[in-house]
Amino acid sequence: MNTPSHCLKKPVVCCISASDSSGHAGHQCDLRVVQDLGTHGVSVISGLTAQNSRTISQVEITSAQSFAAQMSALTDDISIETVKVGLLLSADQVEQTAAFADSFSGDVIVDPVLASTTGTEFNSAELLNAYPALLASTSLLTPNIPEAEKLLGTVLNTDEDVIAATIQLRNMGAKAVLLKGGHRGQSPDNRYVYDYFDDGEHQFWLRQTRLESVNTRGTGCALASAIASFVAQGKPMMDAVVLANAYVHQGIHSGFAIGQGNGLLGNKGWPSDFSYYPAIAASIDGFDQPAFASCDTQALGIYPIVDSLEWLERLLALGIKTIQLRVKDIDYNHLDLIIKRAVELGKQYDARLFINDYWQLAIKHQAYGVHLGQEDMDEAQLQEIQQSGLRLGLSSHGEYEWLRAANFKPSYIAMGSVFPTKTKTVHTIGLDNLKAWSRVLGPHFPLVAIGGITRQNLKSVVQCGVGSVAVVSAIRTDQHYRQSVEQLQAEFTSELARSPITELPQTP
Repeated sequence: MNTPSHCLKKPVVCCISASDSSGHAGHQCDLRVVQDLGTHGVSVISGLTAQNSRTISQVEITSAQSFAAQMSALTDDISIETVKVGLLLSADQVEQTAAFADSFSGDVIVDPVLASTTGTEFNSAELLNAYPALLASTSLLTPNIPEAEKLLGTVLNTDEDVIAATIQLRNMGAKAVLLKGGHRGQSPDNRYVYDYFDDGEHQFWLRQTRLESVNTRGTGCALASAIASFVAQGKPMMDAVVLANAYVHQGIHSGFAIGQGNGLLGNKGWPSDFSYYPAIAASIDGFDQPAFASCDTQALGIYPIVDSLEWLERLLALGIKTIQLRVKDIDYNHLDLIIKRAVELGKQYDARLFINDYWQLAIKHQAYGVHLGQEDMDEAQLQEIQQSGLRLGLSSHGEYEWLRAANFKPSYIAMGSVFPTKTKTVHTIGLDNLKAWSRVLGPHFPLVAIGGITRQNLKSVVQCGVGSVAVVSAIRTDQHYRQSVEQLQAEFTSELARSPITELPQTP
């Protein structure tokens, strides 16, 4: 039965910004982006600007009464998921917005527009002095270099300056900061643009290839509005940040000119091409990592995860060619013997045996590969694993995590939990995310879906575009595991034949 139209709902983003009569940036850009990404935009107009592609000729500030009335009208009737703040034209508007944000329970994304691309300044001393009150209720602040310099009263020249600036801005009240580096030439040949994110717990650089384009009006507006839209649809902040970065890069690629000056970004929906996504690294010199050895296929097949040598040998004997040994809380000496025997069995059956977590022992006994979770990437010596020739599989649960994994060029990337699982409490990603992520990553990495996968839902998982399906309970809790393995193998092979996976070039 179809849902009545009056029962359908869309996430709502409240855009607080000034009208741009040319439509290049400002409020028109905000609403265009919000709609393009599947959310609904509502308006609080801070002022009217008379402008075109080359200049701003007049600015008319919205009265305090009208500014407050717009906010009140919205909150009296509409449920708002996120707020995006752009150009504010007076100290009074900053204070009014700060009070509005303080009373708002959702996330507030603030793009501190302090000057236009065409050169008009919006940063009086009174306005800058009022900004800390707004920062106190800011979930994410997205300044460019000149804006950060004005807010802090300092000059940012080096990478260390950028890092220190995000800390200062967080100390002023912002929960997280994305400092945009487009105004800095940071590499010897100026090939890249580096942004920096810091939320107090996570810090990372985002690198994009610098595009030679004049169609870049409204990039700051588009970025903040895209982040607000992704957050409104349930994305965690770090995932929203990398998605929005890709969205803007995609928009510059499809930009176009209106008028005689610089043009504006195109609006092409959720980014699905991997080339639009930023590279992610914890340090500025952490990019361009050497690739890990590749597996011999992109379609790794049914991929059981077992916790004992007994289960390992049972399944290898049934023809399983990709398998993982995941054991916990075992005495080191006993663990050493278990992994040694597991590697022997893997080689005996000519299988791809991955050892979970214990990378030192996997190297010692020359296993086929190692599988690590996101939290293990900080502890493991990835360079040592890479140099040993072992393959590496990495877990991911969202856009930020699979981009972080992709920077290390692993042998495969696992994505999950697709469904709820009985083995542990997990965040589920669902089939829609799995399909979208497979479209982005599939041409570049072997993909493994994991979490709650059974015979009943296997078909829907494979149809998302993955070349491997990890199973745990679907086999180990089954008294008739031999029959289950045969059926899973047959159904996987049959379904994969309908949606074949394109093989990747093999890395030497």
